[in-house]
Formats: sequence, structure tokens, C-alpha cells
Amino acid sequence: MVKLKYKTLKGLIKKTNQFNLNNFISMRIYHKNKKHTDIKLSEELEKEILNLFCDFLGLNDLNLSFSYGIFDRLIIEDDLKIKYIAGQDYPSELRYIKRLLK
Repeated sequence: MVKLKYKTLKGLIKKTNQFNLNNFISMRIYHKNKKHTDIKLSEELEKEILNLFCDFLGLNDLNLSFSYGIFDRLIIEDDLKIKYIAGQDYPSELRYIKRLLK
């Protein structure tokens, strides 16, 4: 399977409705035209996205060795900012995510 390559966050977000932490871990997105597809990011873009997630969560580094469903709620939208879509308890869910990523 051919992987789509991206160098900029704006270009990546333009091709998908939203980009979440699970997309980043799996390097797979739902592309607007090509449906589910594998992606490859430039080294600079990987660092940029990792820094966005780290800054939002207030963590120095992320342990990305596991993927959890709750990571689908931590997204980058069109404005290129991180947002969290809370289920029921925003503060406790963010604490839970931080524990998973430490």
C-alpha cells in the first residue's frame, strides 16, 4: 500500500476532517477522498505534532507505545490547535489520558 506523505500540518488537516492522537500513533487517517489510508510524516511535522500534544497536556514527552480509544477525543482541527472532546468529566478524563501517556 502506498503511504501518503505530508510535510505540513495544514496540508494534512486539509485532507482529513480531524487528526487525533490515535491517528498520530497508528500513522493512519481517514482521507476525504481515499478513505482509510496510511501516512508518512516528515521528521519536522512529527516533532511539531508531538510538541502540540505535549504542550496541550503539559507533559515533556509522550509514551506512544499503546493506543486507547479515549485518544480519539484528543484532536487537531482546522485551526491547527489541539482540542479535547470531553465525554462526561473533562478534568478527570484529561488526568486519565496524562497517566496513560506518561
